[in-house]
Parts: sequence; structure tokens; C-alpha cells
Amino acid sequence: MATLLKIAVAATLAISLIPGSAFAFGLGSVTRLPRPDLNALYLKEGRRVAAPFAHVAFCVHQPADCSASAGPDIINLTSDKRRELVSVNSEINHDIIPVNDTGNDTWSLAPREGDCEDYAITKRHALIARGWPESSLRLAVAHTAWGEGHLVLVVRTNKGDLVLDNLTGAVRNWRKTGLRWDMIQASNDPRIWHKL
Repeated sequence: MATLLKIAVAATLAISLIPGSAFAFGLGSVTRLPRPDLNALYLKEGRRVAAPFAHVAFCVHQPADCSASAGPDIINLTSDKRRELVSVNSEINHDIIPVNDTGNDTWSLAPREGDCEDYAITKRHALIARGWPESSLRLAVAHTAWGEGHLVLVVRTNKGDLVLDNLTGAVRNWRKTGLRWDMIQASNDPRIWHKL
């Protein structure tokens, strides 16, 4: 029986090495799943996907926050710029009372009460008002460690993608958030979204 197993494995290896083989994957891919490159500075965009419906509705009511972006898509992160990110993140996390809007997913700028989407779009809006280029400020859909859908603001800097999140006052590199990434806005047009 062991001899038959060795022959089967050897035959499978030999067939997989033949050019034009019918196998779509090598044996190593059976046990290894693709993992994100945790050493990468930036989230890697994939194929284009449909925008979240609530974002489409938001853009109908707030077209200025959804117009094609201009300016650099990577910010030079000085100590002053980092302080400004931390300040905006902290101020908006403090100003909005956290309330889950299950069943009525409406994105609102600077509401008195709101959920993650409201925090993220308000932070993006506030940074644009302070002169940050729209193209460096992108909304991203992720999942928390407990599996809940979550929206955050991602700021592209020369030090990597930084995340402003309503669940923490810290501004963190995307690799250190504990989030599982799903999709992100394109830098040149916030109405276009890409799979992560």
C-alpha cells in the first residue's frame, strides 16, 4: 500500500511539471492559503467592485464629498501632520455618540449620534476642510476581530497606510489594526471601489 501511495505522489508531481498540464495549481497550494503581505506599506487594491449602497446614497446627497480627487495620493507624514491626524481622530471619536444604526444604514456627516460610517466620513470631510488632498483619504470596509462589518478612514502616507478608527484613539498602520480588509475607495475617484 505504501508503494502505491509513493507511485501516486510521484505520478502527480510528474504530471504537474509537464507544460500545458491540466492541473491549475501545484501541490503546495493545496495546503497554503494566500496571505496578505504584512510587510507591505500599503493595502493592495484588487479588482473593481460595487460600492456599498449606503455610500452611493451618501454621494447623491453629498456630491462634493464624492467628486473626482485631485492632488497627491501620498502625504509626506511630518510630525505636525501626524499630530493633526491624531487630533481629528480623537475629536470626532469624542464628538459623536456611538449608536448602531442597524436597519437604517444612512451615512451622515457630523451627526450627534452615529456608527462607524458616520465617524469615517466625518473624519475624511474634516481633513479635506483642513487642506488634506482628497486622493490621500480613502474609506475602507473591513471586519473586526469579532466579525462585524466596519468602515474606517485610511490615509496614505510615505510611512504607509494609516487608519483612523472610531474604536480607538490611536492612529495605526493598517497591519496593526487587527482588521480583516474587504474593499477600499480608489484614490482618484471616491465613487469607485476596489477589492482588497
